[in-house]
Amino acid sequence: MGKRKPKKSGKESTRTTATPKIDIISNLPDFLLFHILSFLPTRCAMATSVLARRWRHLWKDLLVLDLDNSEESPYYLSGGRHRFVAFVDSVFAQRTAAHVEKFCLTCEIPIDKRKSSTTWLRSVVGPHLKELYLDLSLHHHKGYGRVKLPQKVLTSTSLESLVLRGRMYLVVYEGFGWVRLPSLKNLELDLDCVDPNYAICSCRALENLKLTLREAFPTKSWETAELHMPRTLKRLTLIQADDTEEDLNDIQELVINTPLLEYLSITLWARCLQVSISDYPNMVEAHLDIDQDQEQIGWVLELFKALRQTKLLDLKLSTMECLLRASPFELPEFSRLVNLELEIPYFDSGFMIELLHNCNMLQVLTLHNREKVSTLELEEPNCWKLPMKDPDCVISHLKIFEFKGYQDSADEHAFVAYLLERGPILETMKIHADPSLGRKYKQRIHKELSRVPRSSKTCQLKVT
Repeated sequence: MGKRKPKKSGKESTRTTATPKIDIISNLPDFLLFHILSFLPTRCAMATSVLARRWRHLWKDLLVLDLDNSEESPYYLSGGRHRFVAFVDSVFAQRTAAHVEKFCLTCEIPIDKRKSSTTWLRSVVGPHLKELYLDLSLHHHKGYGRVKLPQKVLTSTSLESLVLRGRMYLVVYEGFGWVRLPSLKNLELDLDCVDPNYAICSCRALENLKLTLREAFPTKSWETAELHMPRTLKRLTLIQADDTEEDLNDIQELVINTPLLEYLSITLWARCLQVSISDYPNMVEAHLDIDQDQEQIGWVLELFKALRQTKLLDLKLSTMECLLRASPFELPEFSRLVNLELEIPYFDSGFMIELLHNCNMLQVLTLHNREKVSTLELEEPNCWKLPMKDPDCVISHLKIFEFKGYQDSADEHAFVAYLLERGPILETMKIHADPSLGRKYKQRIHKELSRVPRSSKTCQLKVT
């Protein structure tokens, strides 16, 4: 018999089979490395300069600058605001790139360094700048001051996205005229001092607008508050800030003639005296949190009807109260609606069945009974009545039903049991009992609903 070869020791085996380490990333071409580094905050991109000789100066040629010194940022530079200003100055001093395509700056600027922010902005604003994000305020011993934007920011022909937040002025300069941003597609304004009409009136290509209203609207007390949305909009988010007082100026005119709109979100309780609304045949998603006096409820109802083509509809408590306080009206047919979320001031099975009859394609229904926080009450106690005809969505499309704030009234129980009995493709039913109901009562709810015969053999019932 031949002699067996002696086995190699574990260390020798590992040494001979180990794969040599290769720095694949460093072998990538410069344009790919620039692309990768452009997704990093500037301080993080600068830190890569110690990896190898090739990385030493890469960050200096980046066309993206992301400088965030907010306390929430993981790259917050401790040591005071003056230190951050010095850091940004050093970044601009070391850069070798000829221009900037994207500039993000979040910081508080010391009052004695206010000219620094102007210098930085003038350095980046040019024919190549496409995205600008600014969240700025001036800091001094008495509190905070406002930053005045350079004129060049508001007349950039290349800018496609502009986000302005913090304590900044956005007003028309004397002798300057209108803002001119012909290429702008995305605009987000959350400022203490802003007159949005001046900002959006000349944005001919604007598609996405996010506007936060604060107490300084309009900026001039003798002017009337008006909002005219560009017809080119595809996404609109209108928010009244939580810290605004209840006596915020009335909005004299709100115009949302935007037939291309696909996404709409409105949070508003300032009175809107005159509102113009169009049809929205392309609507995909709509969220409404609107509270109006009885005299202004009409436009909320018109907006509700105009959203009949949406696929997702989310109505908060204030909006539902407006609709239920309105004079009796015929519910629109939501022929494309797939997902419906409602915060209701009370549960009314008759209203719910009528609504489901007008939502033939509905797949997801979420209800939140907020009776305990609502001031609106049902005029007459409602009793469950079995519908003469089942809504089409219940017997052919409804897959998910979720009920929050469930109080186990007779009407609620009958409605939930009806969906279990008549929903053949129901997959999930989640019942979140009101917190006031104890654990034993919740177990009782689950036990009683579990006894209801189910049309769907795969439906999962969860009671929490």
